[in-house]
Amino acid sequence: MAERTIRDILKEQVQLLNQLDEVLDQECGLLKQRKALELPALSKVKTDLLLKLQTNDSSLKNHPERDLLKTDLLKAKNMILDKLAEVKRKNDVNGRLIELNMAASRRLSASLVQIRDTTTLTYDERGNKNALAGLHLDFEA
Repeated sequence: MAERTIRDILKEQVQLLNQLDEVLDQECGLLKQRKALELPALSKVKTDLLLKLQTNDSSLKNHPERDLLKTDLLKAKNMILDKLAEVKRKNDVNGRLIELNMAASRRLSASLVQIRDTTTLTYDERGNKNALAGLHLDFEA
């Protein structure tokens, strides 16, 4: 099989980053809408794109024409690095949204536990509220 040109690899990197950007936008939308059950399928697509990006990056590092990245293809390389930085920023924002959603879920869970049984309330090792199971009062009067 003939080796791909360095320009072909760069074009593919741009395409992959654009696809990843779209996936991150979709992920952000799902997180804002609190549709967590749809995230695993999107996460698989994201992982596949990241693996392809990594493979291409290795191909670029080992390509016989890699010195062109410092001269003729410097502008293209910088454009790709800028796009990569934007994708990383979006991924960080999504990570923060995940943290916020998890915190909101913990608060909801703690509130529901407290409503269910205030007399047997305790805390776990992380400081989250839990009701002691099986200690409900039985009245026969």
